[in-house]
Amino acid sequence: MEQENRNSIWPVTLAVVITAIVVGGGMYWWQSTKTAPTAKITNIQSAPTPAATPVVETKPVTATIEQGNGYDSPQWEKFTSDVKTKSEENVESFYTPKSPSNKNVVFVSTSGSTTDEWPNLKSTNKIYSYNTQTGELTKLYEELENRLLRTMGIEGTKLIVMYDGIDNSPGPCFSVWADWDKFGYLDTANPSSGLRPYTVPAYQVEKGKVEQKKCQAENGL
Repeated sequence: MEQENRNSIWPVTLAVVITAIVVGGGMYWWQSTKTAPTAKITNIQSAPTPAATPVVETKPVTATIEQGNGYDSPQWEKFTSDVKTKSEENVESFYTPKSPSNKNVVFVSTSGSTTDEWPNLKSTNKIYSYNTQTGELTKLYEELENRLLRTMGIEGTKLIVMYDGIDNSPGPCFSVWADWDKFGYLDTANPSSGLRPYTVPAYQVEKGKVEQKKCQAENGL
């Protein structure tokens, strides 16, 4: 009986062993064939560099000096006579530049009564705006100084004024722009701010020199 039990156990044991070998071998084969996960590398493309915007070189805008009417203008005698009659003063302007905001308006400088004695003589100087259509005369500035004011031109809203000597007697072909260095300006947009120093730009000085040489050549000087 005991011998029969031992004989019946062997087939069961053998089956278990075979099953273990088969299962173990199968697991080993599965693990060996399974590939390790590969890290996925994403190629990140750089954003395209925008095309460079072409640089356009711009030259600084320089306001030119507009001189307006001078002695040779047909209108000069008419409105300067009117200004003199209304103000009872002498017109001292070399030029009567036009207002940038109203082309019917020009600027005029005058001299009136004087005080003290030479060489401390002082003149009552004024700057007016004058409407050539309506005849309206408006005082913008007044001073009592040892000089005369002569309107010369306008640059933007800057009314350029020459500070002239009361006894100044320049020779022939004298150029205010090239030969003189005492200037001021009145801001026509804010005349109550008074006169301020003004430096004549180089291009205007050069223009004065050219005109001066032309005058000298024409007059044999």
